[in-house]
Amino acid sequence: MDTEDLQSILEAAVRAPSVHNTQPWRFAVRGDAPDGTAAIDVFADRQRQLPVIDPSGRELHISCGAAVEFAWVGARAIGRTCSVSLLPDPVNPDHLARLEIGGLNAPSPDEAELGRALPLRYTERGPFDNRQVSPQLLEEFRRAIRAHDVWLRVLDRPGDEVATAVLLAHADEIERANPEYGSELAAWTGERAGARDGVPLSATPPIADRGSSFRLREFAAGDQPTAPSTWSEAPPAAEHPLVVILGTAGDDRHAWLRTGQALGRVLLAATAAGLAASPMTQVLEVGATRVQLAAQLGLVGHPQVVLRIGYGHGHPTTPRRSLDDVIIDWQVGSHQSPRSETPLSPPTTGPAVRQRLE
Repeated sequence: MDTEDLQSILEAAVRAPSVHNTQPWRFAVRGDAPDGTAAIDVFADRQRQLPVIDPSGRELHISCGAAVEFAWVGARAIGRTCSVSLLPDPVNPDHLARLEIGGLNAPSPDEAELGRALPLRYTERGPFDNRQVSPQLLEEFRRAIRAHDVWLRVLDRPGDEVATAVLLAHADEIERANPEYGSELAAWTGERAGARDGVPLSATPPIADRGSSFRLREFAAGDQPTAPSTWSEAPPAAEHPLVVILGTAGDDRHAWLRTGQALGRVLLAATAAGLAASPMTQVLEVGATRVQLAAQLGLVGHPQVVLRIGYGHGHPTTPRRSLDDVIIDWQVGSHQSPRSETPLSPPTTGPAVRQRLE
C-alpha cells in the first residue's frame, strides 16, 4: 500500500481528542501484504494513563477509541476501505484495535465531509454563542453512533441540568481537594518547553471569562499561570449550550472503546455542522457522582461522556506528537518510518496532513 496513504490515515488518528491531551496511543503498521492491503494495530500507551482520575483506564480506552474512529474516517476520506476489530488479541490487553485497510472505494458525501472536518475540530473551553442546536442535528448525531451501540441522551427534561450541574460541581470539589489530582493536572497543563502533548495556556481561558452554569475544569492550579483574562465590569453572557451524555449498556473495555468511536463520530459531525464541543468529565471520574448521575437522570446503562455542544469562537490550539513518537513498528516495503516534524496547513480536501492540532 502507498506509504503516503498510510501516513495520512495515521495523521488523522493522532488528531483525536484525549483526556488532558495525553495521546495515550501507539501504532504498529503492516503494509507489505502481497494483495496490497495494510493493517494498523492500535495499542494503549500505559505510561500516559492518568492514575488519579483514570485508575481503571476507562478514559484512556475512550481516547484510543476516538483515535480509531478518526483513523477510519481518514481512510474513508481518501477512498480506502477500512474495517475495525476491537480487542483482537485476548492475550494482550493493550492491543486495543486493528484496522484493515483495503482497496479503493470512493467515499460517500457524508464520509468526505467528515474527512474535511478532521483539521477543523477542536475542544471549545470558552463560552458558546447563544444559538440553539437544531433537532435535526441531534438526530444526525444519534444516527451516526447507532452502529457503535452507544446511546445519546440530551439534558432536556425538567431538573436535568440542575442535577448535572450540582453533581459536576461536587465531583470537581472532590478532585480539587486531592493534592495528587493537582500534581497530575499540573504535569499535563500550562506552558512546557517543547511539549507536544498536554493542554497549553492558549487553550485554557480563565473560568471568569466562560459564563457557564456548569463547573468547567480549571486547568490552571495554584501558582500556575493562566491565560490573560478579558474581564470587564459586565459579567460574561450566560451560555446555554446543548448538553448530551453518551452511554452504553455495559461498562467494560469493549464498551469504553465503542464510546470513543461514537465520541469521535459525534465530534466530527458537529464540526462539519459548524459546532464545537467540550467534555465535562469530572462527574464521571468520581465513582459516587457517576452513580448518582445515572440514578438522578434515570439513565438505563452507564454514562461514559458528558459533552457541552454549541457554536464556539475558537480554533485548534493543542499540539500533537509526531508520528515517530507514536509508531512502534513500521513494515511497509522498504520505506522508513514516516516523519511529521513540521506542521503544515490543512489541505482543501481529504484528511489533513502533519498538522498537530487537537
